Amino acid sequence: MKRREFIINSAVALGGAALLSGCNKKELIKSQNEVVKRKYKNIEVPLLALGCMRLPMKGGEIDQVELNRMVDYCIEHGANYFDTAYMYVDEKSELAIGKSLKRYNRKDFLLADKSPIYKMKTKDDVRKIFNEQLKKCQVDYFDFYMCHNINKNTVDTYRSVEMVEELKKLKKEGKIKYLGFSFHGTPQILKEVVNDYNWDFAQLQINYLDWDVVKAQEQYDIVQKKGIPVIVMEPLRGGGLVNLSEKPLKELKSNSTYTPAAFGLRWAASRENVVTVLSGMSNLEQVKENIETFIDFKPMTKEEEELALKIAKIIQSQGEINCTACKYCLEVCPRGINIPALFALYNQYKVTNNKMLFKIYYESLGEEERADKCINCNLCNKNCPQNLEIPKLLAKIEDEYKKVSTLERK
Repeated sequence: MKRREFIINSAVALGGAALLSGCNKKELIKSQNEVVKRKYKNIEVPLLALGCMRLPMKGGEIDQVELNRMVDYCIEHGANYFDTAYMYVDEKSELAIGKSLKRYNRKDFLLADKSPIYKMKTKDDVRKIFNEQLKKCQVDYFDFYMCHNINKNTVDTYRSVEMVEELKKLKKEGKIKYLGFSFHGTPQILKEVVNDYNWDFAQLQINYLDWDVVKAQEQYDIVQKKGIPVIVMEPLRGGGLVNLSEKPLKELKSNSTYTPAAFGLRWAASRENVVTVLSGMSNLEQVKENIETFIDFKPMTKEEEELALKIAKIIQSQGEINCTACKYCLEVCPRGINIPALFALYNQYKVTNNKMLFKIYYESLGEEERADKCINCNLCNKNCPQNLEIPKLLAKIEDEYKKVSTLERK
């Protein structure tokens, strides 16, 4: 595809502050009918990227036709950054995005992938799996590549297999353009990881609810002080900041003309050290809405920042379970319990207090997916980026279901 000519609008800035540490030019780049871009080293990166963890599904499989439409629309509008991972969509995401992007010249898109630490036994596995990923994605190199999901349970393996050293070799060979890491751990571990290598970027979970809840601001500050640019994941908290309950939605509508999705994405993109914001879009309609937000991107005002803080406090006061539906818990649950679905159901129930719907939806789950099947093995706790005590929460949900069922019988 032909490259469009970019028109640099130097008048656009975030509060007059520098937009991005590590960039050659601190500016937003606008082009007619395309999402805004930011200068990152020697390339231009769209401020909105397609995250490939929640792809369109049809009949239990990835809907390749719909995905192709989404990719086409993204590239047509300059949102040409795509992020996948080995374990996404039951290890099928890489294959699907590879098929879709194969229809384009390699220079027309930026592709990010991740080294799955949980699969590593020896340092030889690092290169072996990397080559497997290249083949699945049908490319010769990755623009952005990272050590995936560093946390308290993976950091020892990440070091024992000498992952950074092996990936540095691949970078030197030209198979990785920019090397970084994604992180779901504590600030203490992050302080160690940022010193392991002269990282090109860090991928962090950043949204206006988690800014305080899971110490996202503290993590953001750690990498910013180190001069490491940030790629944002979970800007809408797994859809939780799109499907707002009545009180926070009313607050947003009373003080803003933006949709919940646009508001949340703009908040994440307005952090000064952010390169791009990943959005796990699942259909073409979502792609169109989000791209429209970034074609006419306007950084958050002071008043909007205060509004986001107020909405976050309302959500927190409603006692929602801090789950982003990343599904990492499902990788290790020996019983196949649908943990993210149960948490989402419980959160909705606590907001609406609709006991009948809670009972109906709970019973609509397969018996093997329900909370009472938990055997308290605690494997899920070790895999949870949010450090939730999942078995205890499941027991709480099961108790609530029993109460609702008892009330109905009375």
